[in-house]
Amino acid sequence: MSEHIFDSNRYSVVFALQELIGEEWNDVVWDKNHHQIQYHRLYFLTSGTAKLHLYDKTIDLVPGRVYFIPAYSVVQSEIHGEMNKYYIHFAADSPIFALYRYLSDRYSIPSDEMTEYLFRCVTDNYASNTHEAYLKVQGAMSLLLAPFFSEISAQRHSLIKFESVLTYIDKNYKRNISLSELAAIMNISTMYFSNYFKQVFNISPKQYILNKRLSESQRLLLESEMSVKEIAYAVGFENESYFSEFFSKKVGISALKFRNRDLPRKRENII
Repeated sequence: MSEHIFDSNRYSVVFALQELIGEEWNDVVWDKNHHQIQYHRLYFLTSGTAKLHLYDKTIDLVPGRVYFIPAYSVVQSEIHGEMNKYYIHFAADSPIFALYRYLSDRYSIPSDEMTEYLFRCVTDNYASNTHEAYLKVQGAMSLLLAPFFSEISAQRHSLIKFESVLTYIDKNYKRNISLSELAAIMNISTMYFSNYFKQVFNISPKQYILNKRLSESQRLLLESEMSVKEIAYAVGFENESYFSEFFSKKVGISALKFRNRDLPRKRENII
């Protein structure tokens, strides 16, 4: 993670569309063709309302706002009636996107007169192989996403300090990592490191590592034939029972139900 990460990024749009959606949307969160949880999402409604259930909150989707939903955070969609919605599913090569849910609780911003044009620009061009279309998509995505990251840019100094630590966690999260290991990377005391990490990312280093394991377990549950027990050990949990308990607490359903795409329990609404 270096300075240029904050100033440039490449977006890979895997799906973008505008359509009128009815109550069938209550199931499409598990559609493996277009709604894989490992992709970030942009939403913009022109009519209707809906709800999107994340791990820790429920977001009301209404016209007049743009929504950015980080990857690995959606557990259920909910609609009664119909909505007309633009949606974009994409990957980004900047690590800042994977960190967004720790750095900000802002998942929506007001739309403006350019919003629909920018969404149309992406939906009309993302599937084209021309360089002109590529540039249009990259420009439109940058303009849509820039407001979400304005506050995070102010934290760049602290985030860059943690570059080596985050890289180390990415490579080693499947084994037990001690706080002293991570603190040594930054050459600071264990207590100072722990407090500093939580101050920047709003989560403890231990919980951050557990969330890394959770995200990988979700991917494996949907994309592999491994058993729940095998996945638990593969992502770094010491036993299946602890993994199952942690997964159910975070996601709202068991790992097996998640694999079978059973809808989780309803959550309290948080705007």
